[in-house]
Amino acid sequence: MYLLRIRNSTSSLLKQILVLFISMLFAISTYAQTGHVMSGVGAIDQSMSGAGTVALPLDGLSGLYANPATLTHFEGITLDVSLQIMRPSGTLYSSIQENAFGPSFPSATISGSTESTAGPFPIPAIALTYVPEKSNWAFGFSAYGVGGFGVDYEMTPTNPITTPQAPSGFGFGAIPSEFQLLQVAPSIAYRVNNKLSIGFSPLLNRSSLEVNPFPAATPDDGNGDGFYSYPDGPKTSALGIGYSIGLNLKNINNFHFGISYKSTQHFADLNFNSSDETGNPREFSFNLDYPSILTGGLSYTGINRLLMAFDVKYIDFSRTDGFNRNGYDETGAVQGFGWESIFVYTAGLQYELTRKLPIRFGYSYNPCPINHDDSFFNVSAPAIIEHHISTGASYPLSSKIQLSGAFQYGVKNSTQGQWIGPQGSMAGTEVKNELSTSIFIFGLSFDL
Repeated sequence: MYLLRIRNSTSSLLKQILVLFISMLFAISTYAQTGHVMSGVGAIDQSMSGAGTVALPLDGLSGLYANPATLTHFEGITLDVSLQIMRPSGTLYSSIQENAFGPSFPSATISGSTESTAGPFPIPAIALTYVPEKSNWAFGFSAYGVGGFGVDYEMTPTNPITTPQAPSGFGFGAIPSEFQLLQVAPSIAYRVNNKLSIGFSPLLNRSSLEVNPFPAATPDDGNGDGFYSYPDGPKTSALGIGYSIGLNLKNINNFHFGISYKSTQHFADLNFNSSDETGNPREFSFNLDYPSILTGGLSYTGINRLLMAFDVKYIDFSRTDGFNRNGYDETGAVQGFGWESIFVYTAGLQYELTRKLPIRFGYSYNPCPINHDDSFFNVSAPAIIEHHISTGASYPLSSKIQLSGAFQYGVKNSTQGQWIGPQGSMAGTEVKNELSTSIFIFGLSFDL
């Protein structure tokens, strides 16, 4: 009877955890990283800055996120849940020199800065793996936030870019933005032999976007005052699909190799119901896809108690709708964010202080996808962090449950450039985006 009560209690706890995390996933979706692509998912993955999971994952969350072929690393049934708490710290600076827009416009130099009040944001994730006994097949299911951005700059009279739109000011007014992306990934893998596995995941996505004002819409002069302004872009959502394929080679002289490809996630248009300057309804749309990601990596386990890992990712922003274009079209609407494709380099290690206490460290570097010349187009989406450092550890609560924790810091970075209008760069102006992030991650792993 005592054992029965324990099993019933554990079963009840798991049900409560599942209900909680699934509810959070669909209610919160992902107030994701202020940078657009998450570096990893879960406490174990993030503690190594995402390194190694494409070749030798340490839990189901990291394996399913990075490479579906790694499903064959697991045995029986495992469940992993994780919660990330992200706190971005952003600052927006701008200045306009005296007479920059014409005689006495402005009559004196104006400059100032505004702190973003966005966050902290919770980002849940869940993964389930199932490997039948004596089977070459493995199955998995995962759901997690994979990327996003967001700021919340208040309207201020001293920072030119956050003054009201013309004729009352020079800028955009308050600038709140939020992009969220949730990905659901049923996965399957096949063990070709004791070294080689292959895997596949269809990827189902839901995104939502809010940007106020929305510069990718045609500005209007509904009130006839001769000054055109951009409408708000209230929150709207779209569905998207894609796929992930992967290959995994295990334990070749203590080396483990992996490669995976996530296709572009193609989304339906985001359709906005907004209003013009006089409050009359107007509609517009914008397409924002998620970039393809090619990842290759290796891990080494030939030193007692030590695991070392190195990964390289290629994120193809420059061929992704919504990110690939910049500048204005003939109507005065901004065409996109203008991001460049980037390589991401990650390195991580795990060292077992004791059999029950592995500690982890990680580092990642990527060049900023935003050119300085495009800083003006990205005040609502400052994905500018280049360096991440992380650490974490795990500890077993029982023979079936493991607790993990991690901390990751996105080192402060900035980009700056001139204001840009339909006629080009504006002399005597400047805009500067500055950002750092802090993430605390907690996770539980269950061997069912």
